[in-house]
This record gives sequence, structure tokens and C-alpha cells, in this order.
Amino acid sequence: MPKIYVVYYGEDDPKKNTALKMIRMGYAVRTRRYCSKAIVLNPFAPKIIGPWDRPYVEKYGIVVIDASWKKLTRKYFPRKGLHRKLPLLIAGNPVNYGKPFMLSSIEAVAAALYITGYKEQAMELAKLYKWMKTFFDLNIELLEQYSKMESEEQVIKFMEELIKEN
Repeated sequence: MPKIYVVYYGEDDPKKNTALKMIRMGYAVRTRRYCSKAIVLNPFAPKIIGPWDRPYVEKYGIVVIDASWKKLTRKYFPRKGLHRKLPLLIAGNPVNYGKPFMLSSIEAVAAALYITGYKEQAMELAKLYKWMKTFFDLNIELLEQYSKMESEEQVIKFMEELIKEN
């Protein structure tokens, strides 16, 4: 599995925190230091993650910034790293169920893994929470589509079509 780094801000209940559980279970490492070529999951990023980012994920890993959605601003995201946002996905977690883009840390990491071709690793990570099955039930078709896209332009066009249909 690619390296997963968590920058943790401690803004929610640690018992329910998905990033801390990834750390406890050995899937991720808590850090403030990571390689400048790691993929940083950032909802404010101008670029979208895609299969073309796999070499960076493989070599340098994924960084998830764990902070409260209610407090989240650009200041939480250091300049270092290759910043990428996730394409349109629906939250399956109990707090933000059904809301587009409002993913938990574990959902974001699993989605990034899946989209960059680490499908088995994404499904392994999903075993940490029963509700992760809901996340994949809601998004598996989208994740499959995104994992086959050849460019960011394709992803943007696909998302625009999805939004028009709904």
C-alpha cells in the first residue's frame, strides 16, 4: 500500500476520528513532515486527482489534512506537496451522509487510492468502518469511471454532465 500521511488538527472527537483510526490500525502515519512531491488531498486545489497521479502516490504517498469541515480554510494546507482535489463523490459517513464532496478522511484516502489504481488497498481500508460499504455503494460507478479517465479535462466534462443530469 502506498504511504498515507495524516496531518491532524484535533478538531473533533478523537474516538470517532477516521484519520486516527487509520493511524491506530497501521494504515497511516501522523506527521507534519512529508515529501514535497506527495499528493496532498485538498478541496481547494485547482487540480483534480486522477490515474495520472499514480506515480506520485506510489513513490511519495498521499497526505490527508484532518480538520473540521466547519473550520476548514486554505490556511490549513501547507504549500508543500502536489495538491489535488477529489472529483464529485457522495459522502457515506454518518455525519455528512449524502452530501457531495463532504468526505471523511478515510473516504477521501480510499477514493484517492481507488482512482489512482490501488483498488484492493482502497477496499482493505474500507474494512475499518461498516459504513464504508455505504460509501462504496454510493460511489463505485463514479470511482470506476474516474479511474479510467485519461485527463483532467475528461473528469471535468464528466462531472459537468453528471450535474446537468441531476
